[in-house]
Amino acid sequence: MIEYEDNTCFGCGQDNECGLKLKLSYDLDTQTAFGEFIATQQHEGLPNIIHAGIVTAMLDETMITINKYLEFTALTGELAIRYLQPAFINEKLHIRGWHVKKNKRVIENRAEIENEMGKVVARAKGKYIEVDEFPQPE
Repeated sequence: MIEYEDNTCFGCGQDNECGLKLKLSYDLDTQTAFGEFIATQQHEGLPNIIHAGIVTAMLDETMITINKYLEFTALTGELAIRYLQPAFINEKLHIRGWHVKKNKRVIENRAEIENEMGKVVARAKGKYIEVDEFPQPE
């Protein structure tokens, strides 16, 4: 797994007071990342519904986690999100993502979020661009 300081990452950083603090696990055999999340009022868009941007961040973070474990240093290049039904605050959501393929420097992953009833609330296709190192400001 690629190790880097990500304590302040919006998606997974445990020290980011405004972040999601996602705790995702990874299964090496199936190349699958997974976890659970319960959104609070601060993640709300419409009343009692998680903001679509938060749903997107959860899906992206899940697919980025796959890249970390597969040791791909990559940046998000493209996301396609399909929102199938509302995701509600204070509801336990199950997140999972899997690796699809790598072609030269483009990595393709997928992810989805299910609600407590087992219904998919959102799906994502992600393309990640492999880089030699993460860019930094000059």
